[in-house]
Amino acid sequence: MNVTARVDYALRALLALAVAEPSALTAQALADRHDLPLTFLQSILGELRRARLVHNQRLPMPGYRLTRAAESISVGEIIRALDGDPTTGRDHDLPDDAGEVVRSLHQLWKAADTALLGVIDTVTLADLRDGRLPA
Repeated sequence: MNVTARVDYALRALLALAVAEPSALTAQALADRHDLPLTFLQSILGELRRARLVHNQRLPMPGYRLTRAAESISVGEIIRALDGDPTTGRDHDLPDDAGEVVRSLHQLWKAADTALLGVIDTVTLADLRDGRLPA
């Protein structure tokens, strides 16, 4: 799986928000704390806000907060919010005349996609925050 900088930065920011709960953190604080480019991070936070994963509160304590508990936000949901389906681009339909080798490879890629989705859709921000990761 290829993880884009956008997803990596989003996960860093969201994980920092999960650790800071219930406090809010500004984009500047997130950028400084994790050595992220502020303008790029602000763009990512805007996408996460539109995906209803974060809320930008103004007063009395300005900053970003998670919209839901960290236990209810999966890594897969975050990836899809920024980059779409991570398995898109692989054709799971085989032509009728596909040979045995092609069918074997098709099964391999399908199994790999299933395993990938099984991990990213079950690991939550709380799991990352608390160090509960699959082997």
